[in-house]
Amino acid sequence: MKPTAIALIVLLAVAIAGIMSTYSSAEQSATFTEAAENPGDTYHITGFLMKEMPMEYDALKDANYFSFYLKDKNGDLRKVVSSEPKQQDFERAETVNMYGHVDGEIFRATKVIPKCPSKYKDEQNNKNAQAYQQ
Repeated sequence: MKPTAIALIVLLAVAIAGIMSTYSSAEQSATFTEAAENPGDTYHITGFLMKEMPMEYDALKDANYFSFYLKDKNGDLRKVVSSEPKQQDFERAETVNMYGHVDGEIFRATKVIPKCPSKYKDEQNNKNAQAYQQ
């Protein structure tokens, strides 16, 4: 084999290993308690949005600050602070998937993905209606 082909294969192997190590640490699904044990690590947490608790977002003051409260699958409640703007219809979400790390008593989310079952039910009903009409 040519030296350039060998170099490309080695470079590709290093790139794949780097990507795999990044995703393996970020995909740790956990609870707030587990995330608090290793504060610097990134965790994936799914929980229930506490709609009765306050949400803070003021786009004019700081568009990159959004806070809300989430209860994880073990029932632990924690304030979540996101550096992303608040998503449209966030209040309608029932569950929230997020990635981030624990910082003291706060969970600092780098990615927040709200899940709104009613939205998906409406989409499924529309698909079923379209299939029925055909």
